[in-house]
Amino acid sequence: MPHPSPIISRGSDTAPSDAVAAAREDRFIDLLRTYPERPPSDTFRQVAELIDEGPFAERDRAEYWIGSARLAAGDRDGARAWFTRLARDYPGSVWEERSWLGLGDAAARERDYSAALSWYAKAATAGDAAVRELSRINTGQSLVLRRRQRLAWAAGVLALAIAAFFAWSGRRSSLLPLPPETHVVLPVLAVLAVLSVKVDPAPRAAILEICAGGAVVSLLSGRRLRAIRPLAIGRAVHAALALAALGCLAYVAVYRADLIGMVQETLRIGPE
Repeated sequence: MPHPSPIISRGSDTAPSDAVAAAREDRFIDLLRTYPERPPSDTFRQVAELIDEGPFAERDRAEYWIGSARLAAGDRDGARAWFTRLARDYPGSVWEERSWLGLGDAAARERDYSAALSWYAKAATAGDAAVRELSRINTGQSLVLRRRQRLAWAAGVLALAIAAFFAWSGRRSSLLPLPPETHVVLPVLAVLAVLSVKVDPAPRAAILEICAGGAVVSLLSGRRLRAIRPLAIGRAVHAALALAALGCLAYVAVYRADLIGMVQETLRIGPE
């Protein structure tokens, strides 16, 4: 009997490969559908193993999915690793374009807004209109967040400078006995610190930082007043500096707790 022709032989080879690719595609869809039924790490492992087995129709989507899911779970390094692999395996795909947004989001969550804006600018060149629109929105948000960050840096530097000035001016005065200002302020700050136990962790952290910083400012302020005994104008300037230091300290504490937006909304519409 003659041997099969090469055309028939190639056809018999490709049919099983197509069936295997289709089976992998079905497994991937099933893993997405049943994602809530198992721990996320288990799904990540199974999808990663499926990707390593070989190609299938939505393999690029699967790589993007793991990256975005890891980002949502807080694993930014894992998300970056998968987005990098996606760019290497499927350059120019729509899923690579969407990964640019994910990389920008990862940088923004780390408050590296310069890097985030770079990724969003790259996403603005995507062929997908949805990616471009999300890039525009995220760019505006990152610019606002970067301004807040720079303002927090400036406020922190100013507060430290005022505290250093108070400490240097009052260096001739001893810390004990405590200044009268500190005697008045400490009980109030202690009560606020105790009451903060009943609030959420982020506001509680901001309140404790403000209380601790306020105690230090009152101590340095009172020590300076006791050392130099300024006149009325000097006292007014001193009070203005102390209030500026407290305001800067409060802004830094609220920024560190990521509560700037909440405070602005409360000031706009009032407390509930």
